[in-house]
Amino acid sequence: MLANEITVFKDKVRIDVQTSTPGLAFERAWSNRQTLTYEQQEFYVVSREDLIASNSAAARPVDLEDVRLLKAGDPPSEG
Repeated sequence: MLANEITVFKDKVRIDVQTSTPGLAFERAWSNRQTLTYEQQEFYVVSREDLIASNSAAARPVDLEDVRLLKAGDPPSEG
């Protein structure tokens, strides 16, 4: 296990490599991953659902604001 989080910067693109993520198990996150393409390069990112779970578990104000914004795009629930 790494002692520090790794962040890679290049121009306007920021990539965070996390070695552990609160609220997520690797197996679940991997099975739910999304594939994106940037400049003809495919890469995997955490799913929206798992990002919400992780940010909710972290519970820092910035994370909770991200959760609010991510959920703002959800369709209204029936019920």
